[in-house]
Amino acid sequence: METVARLLLTYLSNVVYDPESAVLDLKELPEEFREFGKGLMYFSKCVLETTELADALSKGCLDMKLPPARNELASPVKNLHAVLKHLTWQTQQVARGDYQQRVDFMGDFSDAFNSMTEQLEQQRFALLREIESRQREIHMLARNKSLYELLVGKIAQWIVVADADTAEWLFVSHEMDSTLTGIHSEQRLRQWMKRQAEEMKGKEEPRVTELELSEEEGGQYYSVSIHPMRWHKRNALAFVISDVTRERERLNNLQNIANYDTLTQAYNRHYCMELLDQWLDDGEEFLLFFIDIDNLKHVNDQFGHMEGDNYIIRVSDVLQEFSPEVITCRIGGDEFVLLIQNWTAKAAKERMEALRNCLNAVNRKSGLSFEYSISYGVIEVEEDNILSAADLLNAADEKMYEYKRAYKKRLMEKQ
Repeated sequence: METVARLLLTYLSNVVYDPESAVLDLKELPEEFREFGKGLMYFSKCVLETTELADALSKGCLDMKLPPARNELASPVKNLHAVLKHLTWQTQQVARGDYQQRVDFMGDFSDAFNSMTEQLEQQRFALLREIESRQREIHMLARNKSLYELLVGKIAQWIVVADADTAEWLFVSHEMDSTLTGIHSEQRLRQWMKRQAEEMKGKEEPRVTELELSEEEGGQYYSVSIHPMRWHKRNALAFVISDVTRERERLNNLQNIANYDTLTQAYNRHYCMELLDQWLDDGEEFLLFFIDIDNLKHVNDQFGHMEGDNYIIRVSDVLQEFSPEVITCRIGGDEFVLLIQNWTAKAAKERMEALRNCLNAVNRKSGLSFEYSISYGVIEVEEDNILSAADLLNAADEKMYEYKRAYKKRLMEKQ
């Protein structure tokens, strides 16, 4: 018995302190202890697998192979691994601009994470306010400066004085080559000024407007104030031109951040709700499709969130093939909305079924181990509609679930 105890104790000691040399030869054990030895070896294997996984997690490695399901000792550590994987995915979603992510099961960490995403959401709204402020600044750029200050060169705007009747240039404050970059810009500017001169006939009050000069290599944007005046006994117009190209490009970049989903480049929920409210206020007639990606959570859990993202992107690409005029919006993790005008409900449903079949065709061609599929509901919005945007989305969402239940029923009947 002492020999058996010594063998088993040595084996367990090696399992803990020197796993590579942990070997138990069952032949050295008496017959009545061999079953116990086998159980002890299996137990030690489970311990080593669990220890290896815990060590990998402590180093931040989440891609290692997990212990098999029969290793019950590893279950808590595998649960921790799944939690860390999910938190990693949520953090990646936040980095892509999805600030709706929340964590509610990790105590102080949850509070810190949720506080961070709420602050990011507030910063996004601050960007929207800055867009509105920039738009006002562009329109007001030249209004608070007198023509006298401009003419004496106290600020750097470009000034062109043109005949009010013929649009002939009578004075230019500096060479146009330093202001206009396109090879056809001068010709287009002269044509534009001639049209403005026609519109200003008989008017004595200054006017503020905008000018865009587009070329193949890009566009230039200007804020222009037009002042009626006398110039050497001639009726004239002073065009005070401010280059706001950089401001406009910055504004456009901010607008893209505010309106587009970073993963799919479709419109986001903010843009969808604004457009939906606008169409309802204007009494527009249109179709609203509510689309749900089938089994996205299963794909994320079984194949990883990168494959889940590929699934989302593929669905978005197919939906945007509906028609050139369709408005495609991603309003949630697995939810899309299509806003469509000038289509009948029957034709639109047929088109959506065709797109759904396109997704199924991807399954057959690529040999995926899961099925690309969507469910949808559609609402016809008439001119006399009284429902709010939220009510319409809820109604379309319910129709989507009706479709999903009917589709599952058809599958069961086929089986």
